[in-house]
Amino acid sequence: MFGKYEKTGDISYSLGAFPTVELIKRRPQDIERIALSSDLRMTDELERILAPVRGVTAVDDKAIARVAKKGNVYMAGAFRKRFAEFGACSHVALVHPSDEGNLGTIMRTMLGFGIKNLAVIGEGSADAYNPKTVRASMGAIFSLDICVYPDWQAYAAAHKERRLMFMLDGRSVTLGSVRAEEPYALVFGNEGAGLPPELAEEGTPVIIRHSRDIDSLNLPQAVAIGLYETTKHIFSGDTYHE
Repeated sequence: MFGKYEKTGDISYSLGAFPTVELIKRRPQDIERIALSSDLRMTDELERILAPVRGVTAVDDKAIARVAKKGNVYMAGAFRKRFAEFGACSHVALVHPSDEGNLGTIMRTMLGFGIKNLAVIGEGSADAYNPKTVRASMGAIFSLDICVYPDWQAYAAAHKERRLMFMLDGRSVTLGSVRAEEPYALVFGNEGAGLPPELAEEGTPVIIRHSRDIDSLNLPQAVAIGLYETTKHIFSGDTYHE
């Protein structure tokens, strides 16, 4: 069950205690196997967490070694990938993201701001279920609905939400001047190239103002600011709710 990860396969792996615990809590029905290191210190709390999946859990150092390149992994999970189409809702759309670490960080940030739907657009994009992505998400991936589209046309045909296109364009307005009426899509481009200029016609081009001391914000930073600005009414003052 634990072997070389295949992007086109049905199985992925959670590496580390934190993401694996999130897997157990959020997606127990998708678990194939849980492997524990012989060096793992068992606690009453961990025993309680593992109780529902004891039938597929075993101490197996060799299994962990096959999927983990670093030596500090004490727990790993093998699970079935899940992709889910989602209807009209507020979500983040990433066009040709290229870095699995960034993708996982964005997933965690999305969950922190209560946005639980992610569209990944474009052939050759970073793999949403690569173990690097899963680990960088700190298990947030197990609380999200993720849909992958081969190109912009396929995504645009499925989603008609108001789009905020994060890009530098002659028509761009500042993010703070736009009221994001739900449902909306926050659309970001590739880490290096950004969004193609022709996509400016597909929504409202917006920019995040920053000093001229830097060329640009990195992708996870831009997504975090976009999420903060569009959800701050939920988390501010007396209107905050879990």
